Formats: sequence, C-alpha cells, structure tokens
Amino acid sequence: MELTGWLLLAAVLVLATAAAYLLGRRKPRGESLNDTLFELSPDPSILVDTDGIICQANHASCKLLGYNEGQLNGQPVDILVPEGIRAQHRHLISLFFSTTGERRMANRIWVHDAQGRKINAEIHLSLVQISGKPMALATIRDTSALWKEERKLREQRKAYDELFELSSVGICTVSLGGRFLRVNRHLCEFLGYSREELIELCFQDITHPDDLDADVSNVNDLLKGVGSSYSMEKRYKTSDGRFLWANLTVTLIRDEQDFPDYFISVIQDIGDRKQSESLLQQSEVKFRTIAETIQSVVWMSSPGIERILFINPAYESIWGRSCDSLYERPQSFIEGIHPEDRQKVIQEIEQHKSGSWEVRYRVVHPRRGVRYVYDTGKGVRNGKGQLEYVIGLATDITDSVEAQMELERSLKKEKEATERLNQLVRTDALTGCLNRQALYEELEGQLALYRRYKTPSSILFIDLNDFKEINDTYGHIAGDDALRALAEHIRSHIRSTDILARYAGDEFVVILPQSNVREASMAMRNLRANVLSHSTQAGDFPVHFSIGLAYVGYPDVKDSSSWIEVADQAMYLDKAANSHGRKRKLRKTADASLTAEAGQSEPASQASADTAGPAPSQAEPGSEPAQRSE
Repeated sequence: MELTGWLLLAAVLVLATAAAYLLGRRKPRGESLNDTLFELSPDPSILVDTDGIICQANHASCKLLGYNEGQLNGQPVDILVPEGIRAQHRHLISLFFSTTGERRMANRIWVHDAQGRKINAEIHLSLVQISGKPMALATIRDTSALWKEERKLREQRKAYDELFELSSVGICTVSLGGRFLRVNRHLCEFLGYSREELIELCFQDITHPDDLDADVSNVNDLLKGVGSSYSMEKRYKTSDGRFLWANLTVTLIRDEQDFPDYFISVIQDIGDRKQSESLLQQSEVKFRTIAETIQSVVWMSSPGIERILFINPAYESIWGRSCDSLYERPQSFIEGIHPEDRQKVIQEIEQHKSGSWEVRYRVVHPRRGVRYVYDTGKGVRNGKGQLEYVIGLATDITDSVEAQMELERSLKKEKEATERLNQLVRTDALTGCLNRQALYEELEGQLALYRRYKTPSSILFIDLNDFKEINDTYGHIAGDDALRALAEHIRSHIRSTDILARYAGDEFVVILPQSNVREASMAMRNLRANVLSHSTQAGDFPVHFSIGLAYVGYPDVKDSSSWIEVADQAMYLDKAANSHGRKRKLRKTADASLTAEAGQSEPASQASADTAGPAPSQAEPGSEPAQRSE
C-alpha cells in the first residue's frame, strides 16, 4: 500500500510537468495563430499605435490601397488621409486613445490609395491591447459602390422632386383616407388654393357631388387589390366655388411588405377639350335639325335638259327664280350658278344625256346670297332600253356645309387645344425649351437611330456658372432673366434642327442630331466664341457657362441617363478648369454694382476690394464635386 501511494504521487508530478510544458508551448503558438488570422482576414485591417504609426497592415488592406506587402508598416497613418483633414485626424487619434471606457467607432471617410486616388470607405475602430500596449485596430470597408448608389439615389430623388414641382400638370400624394399629403404648384394654381389650404382638405371636399361616388368606388377597388391604378374624368371645386373638368389618374403605392401606403394622383385640366366636345355636340344637333327640315328641288327633264318636264316650288326658294322661267328656257338655271362653277356644270350636262348626273355647285340667290347645292339624277328608260327622261334631286346643303365648316372649326380648335396641352406638357415654362421629360424622349429617339442605323448624334451639357451668386447678388428675378437669356443665346447659336432642353435648374442640354464629335466640337466652340452678357445697374457683365460634350458612340453611353451623365462629367471638368477667375470677375462686378447703388465716391476697384468677401477655398485634389447651384 505504501508503494502504491508513492507511485500515484510520481504519476501526478509527471502529468503536472507535462501540462505546464504544454501550456508554455501553446502561448507562442496562439500568438502565431492570431497573426495568421489577422493576415488572412478578408477585411482590410491595420494596427495603429498611439503615435499614429501603422504597426501592421494585413494583405487585404495592402491590396485595397495598392501597396506592396509590408510597405505600409512603419508609415504614419496620415498618408491614407486626405491632406485637408490631416490636422483634424491627428486630433481624433489623440482623443481616441485618451478617452476612457469602451472605444469603438465607425465613420464614413475618404481614404487615399498608393496612387493618390480617393476611395470612399467606412472605418471601424476598436481599442486593442497588443503586448500590453494600446493600439487602434482599424477595419476598412470599401463603400465606393454604396456611395455611388447613394449619389444616384439622391439625384433620382432630386429629379423626382423637380419633376413633381415643375410639372405642367397637377400632381399630389394622398393618404389612404383621402387627405392631401403633398401638392405641387400647378395643382394649387389650377384649383386656386394655397398649399397650406389644400393640405388641410381631403379630395372628397373638392369633388363635385355627382362624381364623388364613382371616385370613392374606384379608390375602394384599388384598396381591395382590383388593379393598381384608375383614370376618370371628374369635376373639381375651386376656391371661388366654380367647378372645373379634369382628367384624374390615381396610382396606389405599396410599401415593402406590399401593404397600401398612399396614392399618387395626376390631375390634368381638360376644360378646353370639354368645351370642344360641347361645341361638337351642338354642331351635331344643328346638323340633324338641318337634315330633318331640308327642302330639295325635285326636277324632271329630257336627256341633255333640252326640255323641263317638272320642277317643284323649292326651285324658287333656292334659285330665287320663277319656275315658269325655267319651263320657258330649260338651261336658264345655269345663269343662277356661281360663275366659278358654271363650266363644271356645263360639262356635267353631257353625262346627263347618258342617264347619270351628279354634281356639286353654288347658286347665287338674289336675296339669300350663295347657296350650296348637291344635284343628282338618274335616267328612266322605256321597255326598249331607251332613255326617256331623267329625274333628279337638287338639295340645298348650305346649312349642312356651314355646319360641317363649324364642325371642322370645332375640331380644329380641339386639335389646337390638344396641341397646346401637349406643348405645355413638353415645354419648360420659364425658358420655353423642352422640359426634362421631353428631353429623355428625344434622347431615346436618337439612341434608337444609332442602334439601328448607326446615325451619329451628340449632346452638349451646358451649366450656367455662378448661378447662385447671381441670385444672391441681384435677386431671383435677375436669375430667371439670366436663365432665359442663356436659353435664347444657345437657341440663336445652334442649328434649327438641333434640340434645346432645360435639364434641371441652371443646366441645359443641346441634342445635335446627325453630328459626330468633330461637328459637335465646332458647335461648342461657336457657343463659346459668342459671349453672353447680363445687364445690371452697374453695367453689363459676361455670363459664363460650362460645356460638356458626349457622343452617342462612347462606350459608357448605354442609355439616356448614362449619356447625360458622361456629358455632365465633361461639363464639370470644364467648370473646374475655369471657375476661379470667373468667380473673382463676378465678385468685382457685384461689388461695383453695390458701390453704384450706395452712391460712394471711391473708385470701383477700391470698392470691390473693400466689399469683397473672403476668397473661395480651393477644392482638394480628388475631393467630391461641388454641389450644383440651383
């Protein structure tokens, strides 16, 4: 028993020694494993010490930033930060290491790669302890694609807001209960309400009582899932109590879970068309009344009208001549025919001898003036097939002709009203150019020609420079005048076959059909060579604009949107190359204007120096493009 106890004690000591040895071996092995995991992590990661020095950068970070393996180690982290925010970045590093508590941060920033290009990224920072030293573990996630999508989404939202507000038809969003949530300017003008007044109303409040049931029924059908939209003609009550006809198109918008969310309504004024329809109905009623009460001349004659066999009293009413005179001289009716139509009737008499007669002509009545007559006849033959006489009917169709003319005038008026409406839908109200919707339709047409026939086409993207400064300095009326002047300037220096459209705010697009890059460049130089000036109280000053060119055959041009985007990017390069000197000239002109208005006596150059604001900050290399001035 005593020997057995000693043996057990020896075994325990051996196992303890082995465990201690294994524990000692595992620690460096664990550190090696952790280094391996850091190096092979798919997320770009770097370790930065309290002095802002990169201690270690894994393979994924070197690949993302364009550095060789180990090239980042020992480098200050500032080389990854845009120069303009390096001072702020150093302060943030100090603040990160000096604060207490759990330190985890996530920020969206721009990161410079080895070639100096900017990468939009999201940085996740964590405080870690490495060999007893505090370090910042920065995980970099490339969000360039997300940034582009966000920018595209912002542009789409901006375009939607502009289309909503600037549309030439009424547009509104309506809650499921019928209350107006958002209304555009055209709808307010159409109904005569302010935005605030309409927001307090429901569509039921301004719908004609006779149209309300049908409208509500259509809304309920949408909510039940019967279709996604409906269209109807209805009457709206204006602020002054009148009722106006409009065509209403309602679309139900559903949320992510396919539940009804709200309605979008498009309200188009059809008052002119309704008036045309009313005139058309009046013309039809008048025509039916004329047709029911018409008086016709019934006549019977020998072939060739050598002898009149019968004539009814309607002849006297239409010709204003006696029936006896016609019996005495059978062809005296020709004397009552309008001089311009007599030869036609004389030639038709030859057909009369063969038993057929059909002609239209005018009769000059002594008292009633010109009458329109439709004269037709058929021959009557005997048993031998010989033509014995002709029976005819001369109908006074003056009323029907005039009714037809009135109908044509009504149709013409309706057509003109429709054309005006279509023109309004496609035209920008401020400049008279095509609007954005019409621009995209024209671009699609040019793309279709290029895809099918390789027909060349180019566009010029034109932006009015310093538009915000013009508005701020001279007022929005002057800004509108500048936009109209720019549109007229462009229109007067392009071909009649070219198409000018207002894209958004102070941006215009010129479509140059059947123009290659060389021809489009010539058009662009022609626009630049002719300086546009704007008049103020201080005098005239040149209004500058930037131009970008894009050809339909560029590889990046896939559709209308990408075509415009390529031209837009080219325009921004042009704007960046000429922005500094132009802003300084505009500021001097504005200061001179202020000096003239205040009646100051010092020279304009001195006044400009005294009243000029601080110089504009220089854009950082690779920084985000400046926001468009609206």
